Amino acid sequence: MSSLSHLFARETAAACHEWLVLGFSVTLCYVILRAIYNTFFHPLATCPGPFVAKFSKIPNMYHAIKGDRHVWIWQNHQLYGDKVRIHPNEVVFLAPQAHRDIYGSKANVRRSKSYEAWNTAKEPNTALTIDPASHARKRRILNQAFTEKSVKHAAAFVVQHTERWIDLLLAENDASINDGWTKTRNMTDWNDWLIFDILGDMCFGRSFDIKEPTPNPIRKIPHLVIRHVELFYPVLQSPFMEFFVWAKPRGLDYLLNLITPEEVKTYYKFINDSVSERMQMEQDDKEAEKSRLDIFHFMCAARDPLTGEQYSEDALRGEAAMLIVAGSDSVSSVLAGFWFYISRNKLAYTRLTSEIRSTFGSSDEVASGAKLASCTYLYACIDESLRITPAGPSEFSREVLPGGTTINGEYFPEGVVVGCSQWAMGRNEQIFGDPTRFRPERYIPSKATGVTVEDVNRIKSYYQPFLIGPTNCAGKNIAMAELALIIARTLFRLDLRVVPGESLGAGHRSLGWGRRDENQYQVRDAYITVHEGPMLQFRKRTE
Repeated sequence: MSSLSHLFARETAAACHEWLVLGFSVTLCYVILRAIYNTFFHPLATCPGPFVAKFSKIPNMYHAIKGDRHVWIWQNHQLYGDKVRIHPNEVVFLAPQAHRDIYGSKANVRRSKSYEAWNTAKEPNTALTIDPASHARKRRILNQAFTEKSVKHAAAFVVQHTERWIDLLLAENDASINDGWTKTRNMTDWNDWLIFDILGDMCFGRSFDIKEPTPNPIRKIPHLVIRHVELFYPVLQSPFMEFFVWAKPRGLDYLLNLITPEEVKTYYKFINDSVSERMQMEQDDKEAEKSRLDIFHFMCAARDPLTGEQYSEDALRGEAAMLIVAGSDSVSSVLAGFWFYISRNKLAYTRLTSEIRSTFGSSDEVASGAKLASCTYLYACIDESLRITPAGPSEFSREVLPGGTTINGEYFPEGVVVGCSQWAMGRNEQIFGDPTRFRPERYIPSKATGVTVEDVNRIKSYYQPFLIGPTNCAGKNIAMAELALIIARTLFRLDLRVVPGESLGAGHRSLGWGRRDENQYQVRDAYITVHEGPMLQFRKRTE
């Protein structure tokens, strides 16, 4: 009996070994045949790009892990031109017409499958919905929350928090030692605290008060947002992306929840609790016949103009997750870039502070309206900051729909993924001439500088930091109002300077091609922009 058992065990082991060998052989053959197809027969086979990228997503994933994928794409454009194949099924472009063909209102594309992997809510938010019809329905409702009226009310929240933030920037200085300059401020942290408090007031009915010096557990939430996206981004740029998307609703979500770090779970709980509290507040306000005119109120009141449909509770939770990421990281990143460049460009700093301080007689006058709109150099600085430090450094990928599409005069079939990298486009020498320089004057027509109206129109038509078409940024006007008010109020009241000897966020020759210039602000690509610094000091204005 024992010998029969051993014989059965040996035969079973041999059979298993044969199946493993067969499985490995079949898999290896598939990989080889797939690589041959991708290299020589794929619709993108003739597109220029790195050789390994023709048959593998490993280079794409590697640079996503490193956080320099945006720089890698730019490098490839430098090597291969306006059109580059960055992995077997994706090509990115620099040409102006390509951007319009991919993101314009008539583009025959949809968001790529990778967007589905970001979703953790019961119902995907507007930014993660890939079906064009579903997105259009959600967007019609969302647009009702971002009207001129809502922007006007949002400005009041921005002003209130910015004034308190400026007071805190000036706190704890020692004038006798530092000649009136404050202690060192890491502007990445300070921006996050300000924007997150503004966001809380605008979207959730209360300030989170993380800019206040008192201990506050919510202060770690901006870092958890970054942890969340850094966790997923390399997976979505890997060969396993399609399997990941397929497996999420088939049990992977459950497994991911089991291994999700407690800090990330805290982030999810924070979103749900914030929405629940704000929804209860909205209900209480209705019963008391009053309204708190923040963004959440307008979202609750929003209706699809075609169907009259409103957001469900699950949909509101999904949109809240979008607002936290899109609303906080984008403005904070652009502000960080602005502080870096304005503090290192004396002529731009002098011209900007002179414009702001001559336009307004007091800090209270710095408000949304005709005076602020007249500050042409201020808005040129914002445009330049949006270009040189984009909130999303890499491409917003789109998948070609049935019937194919023509991009920059070339046909691409269904299923191919296409896009334009914001970082690379903002550094296109053919459009900007000196793209690594912070030069706001490029946005202002002037005989003295030789910049014409046509020049300005050309670069503004080419570079669209908020995208164009049906997937453009719904909160563009609020973001621009935030940036203008924060910068104008801060520079009206304060002087600033780079901390002597500090270079956090600056380029360095050890960082490699595209990141060596110490006058360039360096960021990491995690779909959103991840950054550190700059390190600045402030003091009350001296003139």
